[in-house]
Amino acid sequence: MAKAMRRYAQMSDEIEHLDVELTEMLSEIRNGVEALDWDTKKVNMSAAEKRTEIANLKTSLDRAQGVFRTFKVELRELGPEELAEFNPKKRNHQVAIDELTRSLNYAAAQAEKEELVGDRPEKKGPDHRNAEELIEEAKKTQAQDSKAVLRMQQMVNDSEMAGVETNIKLKQQTEQLKNIHVDVNTVGANMKVADKLLNQIGRRIMTDKLIACVILLLLLGMLGILVVKSLGLDKGATDVAGAGGQYYAIDCSLDITKTYRQCQELAEQNKGQGGG
Repeated sequence: MAKAMRRYAQMSDEIEHLDVELTEMLSEIRNGVEALDWDTKKVNMSAAEKRTEIANLKTSLDRAQGVFRTFKVELRELGPEELAEFNPKKRNHQVAIDELTRSLNYAAAQAEKEELVGDRPEKKGPDHRNAEELIEEAKKTQAQDSKAVLRMQQMVNDSEMAGVETNIKLKQQTEQLKNIHVDVNTVGANMKVADKLLNQIGRRIMTDKLIACVILLLLLGMLGILVVKSLGLDKGATDVAGAGGQYYAIDCSLDITKTYRQCQELAEQNKGQGGG
């Protein structure tokens, strides 16, 4: 907010400078136009000299119009309060430029007429025009000023409507951004839930694999026992008492186990059965 206020203040200073410059330029041009009617030296100039003087004044007016266009462009960046301050000045400058344009056009037409006729009156001015001409010119000026005011009012109304439409669009875009933010949060929450579910599924798959491996090992063990039993590979084994009163199966057919007492007794029994 403070930054915007400083920006408006800086722009107001620039516009104030343009306003002063434009006022001085228009005042100088107005003095030059009026001097064509009352300054003896300029009144007595030839038609060619007058046309040159008018051309110089028109050049100055063109420069003033360029400054005025810059002035109007700068006004677009102001806030409502600053704009309300400078709008009357803008209208006054527009009226002054229009008036000077008409006066210079009239003076140029008079100079061309004098050059064609070859007549240079000793004195010209509003005092030598009759009342009807003055009233008619005043009416024309008033009508033109009224039209200019109406155009400016229409421009102001159009600007207000554009501002309202822009404000509505900004509000709509703000609501859309809020909805997008809500949607993004929802998607983020769903992704977290999905990640948890994937982790749980992964753990279940690992657990199922471990259980399947254990079951497979048990089945293989049972299958091995069945194979051993069916092939009679366990006939040469005998039980040997171990620590804690537990018995262990020993294969007496191996050379290393033949020296065991249990295996020797088993061998004696087998011999006795064979001799009988």
